[in-house]
Parts: sequence; C-alpha cells; structure tokens
Amino acid sequence: MTVAFSQLMLRLRGFLELVLEVQDLDRSLAFYRDVLGLTLVERWPPERPGAWVRLGDNEVLGLWEPKSGGPGVGLHGGRGGSHVHFAVYVGEGSLAAWSERLSQAGYEVEGPVSFRHGSSIFVTDPDGHVLELGDWARDWEGRPVQKERA
Repeated sequence: MTVAFSQLMLRLRGFLELVLEVQDLDRSLAFYRDVLGLTLVERWPPERPGAWVRLGDNEVLGLWEPKSGGPGVGLHGGRGGSHVHFAVYVGEGSLAAWSERLSQAGYEVEGPVSFRHGSSIFVTDPDGHVLELGDWARDWEGRPVQKERA
C-alpha cells in the first residue's frame, strides 16, 4: 500500500538556516553583526572557520569560509546571471533608517523599490551576496505580515 504524500501530514514549516560561503569570516561578521545588528550564536574554532548569527526567532544564518564544510560536505555550483539574493523582513517604515545606516557603514544601497507587497532596499555584502531588506505590509498571499515575525 502506498501512502500519499498529503496523507503523511508532512509540510515544510519555515526557514531553518541559510549558509553563505564567505572569504573572510571577520569581515563578514563585521557586516552581519556590527552593521545589521544580528546576534552571534556560535563561532567555530580557527581550523573550521565559521559562525552562526541569529536571523529570526528560530532562524540562523551561517557564515562559512570555504574550508569550513570539510571534504564532500558542500554543494557548490556556479553563479548565473539571475537575481540571486536572500531577503529579510525589517520593521515597517524603517527602510530610510536602514539605508542611512548601511550607507554610513560604507555600503552602496539600491532602492527603495516598490512592490505590490511593500518596499525593499538591496545591499551587497562583502562577499558579493545580495541582501534584500523589505518592509512588506503583506505576504505573498496578500495577508498582513505577522508583526512578531517581521
């Protein structure tokens, strides 16, 4: 007997972690911790250079230098020409303050760009990863963003 996938009551419950490959862990921590204000959760020893910063209530962002994963651990592919980025919610009406903070720290900010859900700004981290900061009022289904998760 085959059990249908929907009968298993399995569902993805949300973002758990995102790991970015970085070239200089200290430089990346200076951006994510000191400029963006994320809290350092864990830092690995020098022989495995990596760190985790808290991104939300239950979500973390991993910053790993290339040798952190060890042999056979990483999945690696080339970067194409698509708009590859990751996005985080910020407080409603806070984009101007974020833009000023990032600019004062020496980062070029693009936007704000308005979407049907709200507005966003974009910044590139020290390793070339594009980060979108969005103060969206509505989620993808048009529902109000849960303020405790924003």
